Amino acid sequence: MRIWPFRKRRKPVEPVVERVTVDDLARMAQRGELARAVVTPPPAPRASADRVRSTVAQLPGRPLGGAGARATAAPARQTAAAVLVLDDHQRVTVSGGGLIGRDPASAHPDGGYAHMIALEDPDKLLSRTHLEFGFGAEGSLWVLDTASANGVELQRPGFPATMVPPAQRTVVQPGDVVVFGGHTLRAEPQTALVGEAPLG
Repeated sequence: MRIWPFRKRRKPVEPVVERVTVDDLARMAQRGELARAVVTPPPAPRASADRVRSTVAQLPGRPLGGAGARATAAPARQTAAAVLVLDDHQRVTVSGGGLIGRDPASAHPDGGYAHMIALEDPDKLLSRTHLEFGFGAEGSLWVLDTASANGVELQRPGFPATMVPPAQRTVVQPGDVVVFGGHTLRAEPQTALVGEAPLG
């Protein structure tokens, strides 16, 4: 039988709590025993809501909502643009909807269109408002036969010529030729984005 040597139990060491007062810290700071004496300031009193509003209202460029606030002008919207080549010599840059015909302005005196293009009609084939054009949401150009007397024909390379259905938008692709009332129209690819003038 093996006898284990008796080990004396050690008494647990109790921690010594040292109380340091503010005066002690000040004396230690004067003697250079502290690297830095940190004094926490008392919390600042809470400002009232009216005081906060008046302070923020005086800051430049930060108006509060309400009567004193100025509405900032929204940036000009961007709209698609294209060049319409009429009869292979007349070039018209358009950036919105419009009408083409013998006298579209007299047919629509109230306006409502960005462009009114009047063409000569020596052969009496062109209606007063023969063709309408505009841009889709993705920027593509479309044409529409406004129930003209002689119709609108679309010639697309590699496909037989087709008549544009009245009152139905037909997208014009690069290389297409639109024939209407003794005239032709080509649309060059989209050239740029043009900023619209602000309303009012």
